[in-house]
Amino acid sequence: MNDNREIFALVNFIEITRECRRQLVEDVLSGNPDLFRFLYEDKNKNVQLLYKKRYELKWLEAHWLKCKALFDDSEIPLATRREILKIFLKWYQKFVEAWGYESSRAFFFNAEIESLGVLIDTNQKWTAQLAQLEMSFLRETKLLDKEIEEAKRL
Repeated sequence: MNDNREIFALVNFIEITRECRRQLVEDVLSGNPDLFRFLYEDKNKNVQLLYKKRYELKWLEAHWLKCKALFDDSEIPLATRREILKIFLKWYQKFVEAWGYESSRAFFFNAEIESLGVLIDTNQKWTAQLAQLEMSFLRETKLLDKEIEEAKRL
Protein backbone atom coordinates (compact mmCIF):
# COMPACT_ATOMS: atom_id res chain seq x y z
CA MET A 1 0.00 0.00 0.00
CA ASN A 2 2.79 2.38 -0.88
CA ASP A 3 0.61 4.24 -3.36
CA ASN A 4 -0.35 7.68 -2.03
CA ARG A 5 -3.82 7.31 -3.52
CA GLU A 6 -4.49 4.17 -1.50
CA ILE A 7 -3.17 5.80 1.65
CA PHE A 8 -5.35 8.87 1.04
CA ALA A 9 -8.38 6.65 0.40
CA LEU A 10 -7.72 4.49 3.46
CA VAL A 11 -7.24 7.42 5.83
CA ASN A 12 -10.41 9.12 4.58
CA PHE A 13 -12.45 5.92 4.58
CA ILE A 14 -11.46 5.30 8.20
CA GLU A 15 -12.37 8.89 9.08
CA ILE A 16 -15.75 8.55 7.36
CA THR A 17 -16.52 5.31 9.22
CA ARG A 18 -15.46 6.98 12.47
CA GLU A 19 -17.79 9.94 11.80
CA CYS A 20 -20.70 7.65 10.96
CA ARG A 21 -20.16 5.53 14.07
CA ARG A 22 -20.04 8.68 16.14
CA GLN A 23 -23.36 9.65 14.57
CA LEU A 24 -24.76 6.22 15.41
CA VAL A 25 -23.84 6.69 19.08
CA GLU A 26 -25.35 10.20 19.07
CA ASP A 27 -28.53 8.83 17.49
CA VAL A 28 -28.80 6.17 20.19
CA LEU A 29 -28.22 8.69 22.98
CA SER A 30 -30.49 11.37 21.54
CA GLY A 31 -33.35 9.00 20.77
CA ASN A 32 -33.39 8.99 16.97
CA PRO A 33 -37.06 8.31 16.06
CA ASP A 34 -36.36 5.24 13.91
CA LEU A 35 -34.06 3.70 16.52
CA PHE A 36 -36.41 4.58 19.37
CA ARG A 37 -39.39 3.04 17.61
CA PHE A 38 -37.35 -0.04 16.74
CA LEU A 39 -36.10 -0.53 20.28
CA TYR A 40 -39.04 0.53 22.42
CA GLU A 41 -42.19 1.88 20.92
CA ASP A 42 -43.88 -0.23 18.30
CA LYS A 43 -45.27 -3.56 19.51
CA ASN A 44 -45.56 -4.99 16.01
CA LYS A 45 -42.31 -6.91 15.30
CA ASN A 46 -42.63 -6.45 11.53
CA VAL A 47 -42.95 -2.68 11.91
CA GLN A 48 -40.06 -2.64 14.37
CA LEU A 49 -37.90 -4.34 11.76
CA LEU A 50 -38.95 -1.76 9.15
CA TYR A 51 -37.73 1.02 11.45
CA LYS A 52 -34.47 -0.83 12.04
CA LYS A 53 -33.89 -1.48 8.37
CA ARG A 54 -34.70 2.13 7.43
CA TYR A 55 -32.21 3.45 9.99
CA GLU A 56 -29.60 0.91 8.94
CA LEU A 57 -29.93 1.82 5.25
CA LYS A 58 -29.75 5.55 6.02
CA TRP A 59 -26.65 4.93 8.10
CA LEU A 60 -24.95 2.85 5.40
CA GLU A 61 -25.90 5.40 2.76
CA ALA A 62 -24.40 8.17 4.90
CA HIS A 63 -20.98 6.56 4.45
CA TRP A 64 -21.29 6.82 0.68
CA LEU A 65 -22.66 10.37 0.80
CA LYS A 66 -19.75 11.49 2.95
CA CYS A 67 -17.37 9.85 0.51
CA LYS A 68 -18.99 11.67 -2.39
CA ALA A 69 -18.89 14.95 -0.46
CA LEU A 70 -15.18 14.48 0.10
CA PHE A 71 -14.64 14.45 -3.65
CA ASP A 72 -17.16 17.17 -4.42
CA ASP A 73 -15.32 19.57 -2.12
CA SER A 74 -11.89 18.47 -3.29
CA GLU A 75 -9.50 20.00 -5.73
CA ILE A 76 -8.05 16.62 -6.64
CA PRO A 77 -7.54 16.20 -10.40
CA LEU A 78 -10.33 14.25 -12.08
CA ALA A 79 -8.16 11.26 -13.11
CA THR A 80 -6.82 10.87 -9.57
CA ARG A 81 -10.31 11.34 -8.16
CA ARG A 82 -11.59 8.42 -10.26
CA GLU A 83 -8.80 6.15 -9.06
CA ILE A 84 -9.41 7.03 -5.42
CA LEU A 85 -13.15 6.63 -5.89
CA LYS A 86 -12.59 3.11 -7.24
CA ILE A 87 -10.66 2.25 -4.06
CA PHE A 88 -13.42 3.74 -1.91
CA LEU A 89 -16.04 1.87 -3.87
CA LYS A 90 -14.23 -1.45 -3.38
CA TRP A 91 -14.09 -0.92 0.41
CA TYR A 92 -17.63 0.42 0.56
CA GLN A 93 -18.95 -2.64 -1.26
CA LYS A 94 -17.21 -4.94 1.22
CA PHE A 95 -18.54 -2.83 4.09
CA VAL A 96 -22.12 -3.04 2.78
CA GLU A 97 -21.80 -6.78 2.20
CA ALA A 98 -20.59 -7.23 5.78
CA TRP A 99 -23.97 -5.79 6.85
CA GLY A 100 -25.76 -8.42 4.81
CA TYR A 101 -26.69 -6.32 1.79
CA GLU A 102 -25.74 -6.98 -1.80
CA SER A 103 -23.24 -4.37 -2.87
CA SER A 104 -25.04 -4.01 -6.20
CA ARG A 105 -28.11 -2.78 -4.28
CA ALA A 106 -26.16 -0.17 -2.32
CA PHE A 107 -26.92 2.52 -4.84
CA PHE A 108 -30.65 1.88 -4.53
CA PHE A 109 -30.66 2.48 -0.78
CA ASN A 110 -32.41 5.82 -1.18
CA ALA A 111 -35.30 4.24 -3.09
CA GLU A 112 -35.51 1.44 -0.51
CA ILE A 113 -35.44 3.97 2.34
CA GLU A 114 -38.35 5.82 0.73
CA SER A 115 -40.25 2.55 0.23
CA LEU A 116 -39.76 1.63 3.88
CA GLY A 117 -41.02 5.09 4.82
CA VAL A 118 -44.18 4.49 2.80
CA LEU A 119 -44.70 1.12 4.50
CA ILE A 120 -44.20 2.67 7.93
CA ASP A 121 -46.54 5.57 7.13
CA THR A 122 -49.15 3.16 5.81
CA ASN A 123 -48.91 1.14 9.02
CA GLN A 124 -49.25 4.30 11.12
CA LYS A 125 -52.32 5.41 9.15
CA TRP A 126 -53.81 1.93 9.38
CA THR A 127 -53.18 1.84 13.13
CA ALA A 128 -54.74 5.29 13.56
CA GLN A 129 -57.79 4.31 11.49
CA LEU A 130 -58.13 1.09 13.44
CA ALA A 131 -57.96 3.04 16.72
CA GLN A 132 -60.67 5.43 15.44
CA LEU A 133 -62.80 2.46 14.45
CA GLU A 134 -62.37 0.89 17.89
CA MET A 135 -63.24 4.17 19.60
CA SER A 136 -66.28 4.54 17.39
CA PHE A 137 -67.33 1.00 18.24
CA LEU A 138 -66.87 1.67 21.97
CA ARG A 139 -68.84 4.92 21.73
CA GLU A 140 -71.70 3.20 19.90
CA THR A 141 -71.66 0.32 22.38
CA LYS A 142 -71.90 2.72 25.32
CA LEU A 143 -74.74 4.61 23.66
CA LEU A 144 -76.58 1.36 23.03
CA ASP A 145 -75.96 0.24 26.62
CA LYS A 146 -77.36 3.56 27.81
CA GLU A 147 -80.45 3.20 25.58
CA ILE A 148 -80.98 -0.37 26.85
CA GLU A 149 -80.78 0.80 30.47
CA GLU A 150 -83.28 3.58 29.74
CA ALA A 151 -85.60 1.13 27.96
CA LYS A 152 -85.44 -1.23 30.96
CA ARG A 153 -86.59 1.57 33.28
CA LEU A 154 -89.71 2.19 31.25
